[in-house]
Amino acid sequence: MYKYLLCWRYLRTRYIALASVISVMLGVATMIVVNSVMAGFSDKMRDRLHGVLADLVVESASFDGFDNFEEVMARVQEAGGDDVLAMAPTMETPGILKYRVGSGSMTRPVQIIGVRAAERARTGDFAEFLFDEKGEKVEPSFQVPERLKEISPAGARLKEIEGEPEDAFKRALQEQLEIQRRQQVPDQGAIIGYALGTWHPGKGQPDVYLAHLGTKISLAFPTSGKKPEAGFDEFTVVGFFKSGMSEYDSTHVYVPLEKLQKTRLLLGPDGKGAVNQIQIKVRPGTNLDRLADRLQPALDRLHPMFFKVWTWEQKQGPLLGAVAIEQSILNILLFMIIAVAGFGILAIFSMIVVEKTRDIGVMKALGASTSGIRGIFLGYGLLLGAVGSGVGMIGGLLFVRYINEIEKILSVVIGRKVFDDSIYYFDMIPTLVEPHTLIAIVIGALFIAVLASVWPAQRAARLHPVKALRFE
Repeated sequence: MYKYLLCWRYLRTRYIALASVISVMLGVATMIVVNSVMAGFSDKMRDRLHGVLADLVVESASFDGFDNFEEVMARVQEAGGDDVLAMAPTMETPGILKYRVGSGSMTRPVQIIGVRAAERARTGDFAEFLFDEKGEKVEPSFQVPERLKEISPAGARLKEIEGEPEDAFKRALQEQLEIQRRQQVPDQGAIIGYALGTWHPGKGQPDVYLAHLGTKISLAFPTSGKKPEAGFDEFTVVGFFKSGMSEYDSTHVYVPLEKLQKTRLLLGPDGKGAVNQIQIKVRPGTNLDRLADRLQPALDRLHPMFFKVWTWEQKQGPLLGAVAIEQSILNILLFMIIAVAGFGILAIFSMIVVEKTRDIGVMKALGASTSGIRGIFLGYGLLLGAVGSGVGMIGGLLFVRYINEIEKILSVVIGRKVFDDSIYYFDMIPTLVEPHTLIAIVIGALFIAVLASVWPAQRAARLHPVKALRFE
């Protein structure tokens, strides 16, 4: 019983130990906050990366792709069985986007992706990322609505003359205006990345739309053949792709698959076009790596060394790997803060042993055991660690809970945004508290505190009562 009483008394009266408690508290709180924020970013990133890509992707070795994609899809369905739920043929090609902005123009390098919108929506979260200028969801379709056709000068004029009497002049005017309307608003729609059509000033200001719905855009890209030449086509903006990842929102342009195949000269004599990717959605719970290993031999038998099956994580391996490495390095660096607190406990306990040599001798002379003396210091170290890690855990969780409010206050104090939302377009800082990480941090802090107490405890336990009281 005396061990616990002494530990509690030292905790209340030895204010120098408060430094160790604060060190442990700050270390634990910092690790909880950093891990929660990084886990939140990683979770958001993984979710959005997975939404952009399907579970599995079959790619061809040739940039021009393959025209027997229906046979390839049948082979995938046969090899995958019930694990394969949906597939979508895709053609990807780099290109140049251009559209008018006022009296000038905007030109950007882009990744042009030809898809069948409805099929692509069934293989991932494509439909979840499609919005209009008001931030409302739009259907996964490339059809140009009549309202967009009517906002063009020629479309508005066509609307005006609808009620006029029918005659040869009206019919000729309608034909001419229809031609102009198609030139101003092409019949084929395109969905462009949100960052391609907007200007993001940041600092809490609303985004400025440069390419509104109904804007005509021009796309240039390489055509197929022995000597590739520049292909060119025009589309009308019918929606915006907003995944929240600037890498995709600033480069992706989705267009109708058949239209891209025709312009890239990828249509065969039988009218079938080529694709260079097949996006595959699989049954939830399926092991993607094992399924990819099953599909690869089946496709190799169809065309050796031509197809490559990727999981979505393999496609995004470098990015996900970089995030994991950053989190590991930060954990190591931050854990050193708690290690510093451990050295503080070691120094304080060593001072207490020297200071309390006479008291230790008296206690041993009165019958205190060696294990009892050792238990005093080990218990004291455990108590310091428990108090520090407990307060740090509560403080860290509270910080995570109100991190966005704290960010706003800090932004006002320092005069600039602490969290720059121009990169991810997140409305708030994402956080994710993982219970196993929280437990590991607290247990690690307790372990360091107890470990730092071992040497002083052993030193005190080995004191001989006669030697301790010789000069008293």
